[in-house]
Order: sequence, then C-alpha cells, then structure tokens
Amino acid sequence: MNYIEDIFSEIREKLEKDNEIREEILKISRKSIRTSSVIIRHLHRREIEKAELLIQENKELISNLNELSEKLDPSPFGILLGAYQEYAESMFLYSFLNQKPFLTYKDLNIPYLAYLHGITDYIGELRRVILDALRKQKSIAFALETLDFMDDLYSLLITLDFPDGLTYNLRKKTDFVRNLTEKTRGDVVLALNRENLVETINELLEDYRKKN
Repeated sequence: MNYIEDIFSEIREKLEKDNEIREEILKISRKSIRTSSVIIRHLHRREIEKAELLIQENKELISNLNELSEKLDPSPFGILLGAYQEYAESMFLYSFLNQKPFLTYKDLNIPYLAYLHGITDYIGELRRVILDALRKQKSIAFALETLDFMDDLYSLLITLDFPDGLTYNLRKKTDFVRNLTEKTRGDVVLALNRENLVETINELLEDYRKKN
C-alpha cells in the first residue's frame, strides 16, 4: 500500500507545481488582455507612440506565456487563447494604421489557431475604423478599400471549414464576421449614396446660379 501512496504523493507534487504555473499563466493572460485593450484604444485615437510603448510590454508578456506553457503537458491552449487573440488583434490594427505588411502567426509568435481567432476580432476593429472615417466625413475611397480588405479576410476564413472541436468554434466567429461585413457594406453604400446625392444637388445649384 505504501508504494501506491508514494505514487499519489508524486502525482500530487506534480499537480501542485502545474497548478502554480497555471495560476501564473492566468495572471499574465489577464494582464496581456488588458494591455491589448488599451493599445487598441490608443490606436483608434491615433495615439501611436503610447500604443507602441505598450506593444513592447505586451510582446514580453506573450513571450512569458509561451515559456510557461512549455512547462505544462499538455499545453494549456484554452486558457491562453484569449490573451493570444487579443494580442493579435491589437498588432493587426497597429500594422494596418501604419501601413505595414500583414503579420503572420510566426511574426507574432503565437499558435496559428489563436492567430485565426485574432483575425475574426480584428475585422470588428476594421468596421470601427470605417465607421469612424464615415463619421468624420473622410474619404469614401478609404472606406471602400478597407471594406474590400474585410471581404478578403472573410473569404479566406470560410475556406477553413473544419470541426469546431479542432478550431475552438472558429466557424461560429466566421459567421459573425459575415454579418458584420454585410452590415458594414450597408453603412458604406449609404454614405456613398449620400455623397453622390450631395454632389448632384451642388451641381444642380451651380447650374441654377449660372442660368440666373
């Protein structure tokens, strides 16, 4: 009986150690998620320097998470997903606003599934960029170009038709992206029609003035 107790004692020690690592992962994950949220807020306000300072901090947090996750078997991907996808979302937005090339999951040093989930969240940020541009009456051309980019990303996402158990319900998020993209298309078309209407009215008024 003693040898069985020894086995359980050994397992208990391993579980206690793993639990300590898990708690540290959760702590860092929460901090990274909060940091990503603040980065995105700074980016939408075009406070690029403030965002860049936090980006460096967030990269270190992600690196710490990767190191800790390697100490657990199996890797705790489920509890890391939130931090990874929020980090990816913030980095995608940073690259877009600074006209940098689209990042790969290797660039971000995160798992490819978290990368894909980050893209679905990022598309929501692109909608916000478009609506902000329309609200401030900026270039319709920019809004159309960004909408096309949203479409391109969605078109790629729907090619990944795999079981939800494998992709952590990516298909459900992709369906949400479709609705979001269509809703954004309606907003852009409405703004385009309004701009065309204003131009037409101005032309008619100019013709009227010339004739009178």
